[in-house]
Amino acid sequence: MVKIIPYSGAYLKSYQDFARRGWGKNCYQQTEKYLNWLYQKNPYADKEKPFWLVIEPQNNMVIGVMHKMCLPWVIDEQKVLVSSIHNLLVDKDYRRGSGLMLITAALKDAAHAFCPGVWPPLSDAYKMLRCQEIDALWFRKIISPVGAVVQKIFKLALPPRKKNIRAQILTEPSAVQIAAMVKTLNVKSGGHVLWDVKIFNWRFLQGPKHVFLWEDAANFLILSAGQRKGLTVARIIDGHIENENSSLWRDTLSAARSLRAVVLLGYTADRNLQKYFLTKIKPNAKHPLVFFYHKDKKKREMNFNAAAGDFGLESFLNN
Repeated sequence: MVKIIPYSGAYLKSYQDFARRGWGKNCYQQTEKYLNWLYQKNPYADKEKPFWLVIEPQNNMVIGVMHKMCLPWVIDEQKVLVSSIHNLLVDKDYRRGSGLMLITAALKDAAHAFCPGVWPPLSDAYKMLRCQEIDALWFRKIISPVGAVVQKIFKLALPPRKKNIRAQILTEPSAVQIAAMVKTLNVKSGGHVLWDVKIFNWRFLQGPKHVFLWEDAANFLILSAGQRKGLTVARIIDGHIENENSSLWRDTLSAARSLRAVVLLGYTADRNLQKYFLTKIKPNAKHPLVFFYHKDKKKREMNFNAAAGDFGLESFLNN
């Protein structure tokens, strides 16, 4: 019988071996950089129960894992800590019931939990637990079909292409710009991440690499870029756009090209960005499901972007 326990440093090597088996030898999940950023540097991290392991007791070996990212949220007009559950994986020989055990352990003492990017049959478990399914918009844009083929088959990256970009491209926004973005991102109805300067800096400037496309305090996007399945992928993971005629979509495509990305991905449950993106691209018909767990089973208005979850973490591989 397997057991579910919180991670501790004694299991580092066994966890890393498991991560390389499941996600590949060069996966970001096995790096200490990822673990330190997510569980040591995060001011809201759960130090006692950073994330969950499935242990095969006979050999005391890690055979499953579920990570979480703790962030402050506003829910029901109150500040609460919410765990964003991600990177759930179990060795093939132990998948009968171990995934559900991990989910149950993660939700046991939680008032709320964010569960992004879930495919069947795992999504059936969240439905069984009466989690709230969130109306999310997913899209994918092939920026360079030729570049995608060259990267995938020949393992070569095309040279970056630079075009005129109206927005400022920032890797280190000023303190004034950061404060403005924090203020704008917090002006929302419904449940959303409660940003402050400290957690904003941790999320976007201290771990995975990000690029900021800045027009002004009301119009900006935050991107990441990294290797995923042999391709350089750019993601839109947060932002706000009030100007419906903003050039930020075009600027994003140009910025992604300059990062050698051949694919642009996007995901949002934020009505502001959904409205803007729906004028630019057709959403994916087939996509993962997004859930929010509430202990009281009450459905709520939720209004957040992908930065609340794990999206863009593959950019660790480019640091």
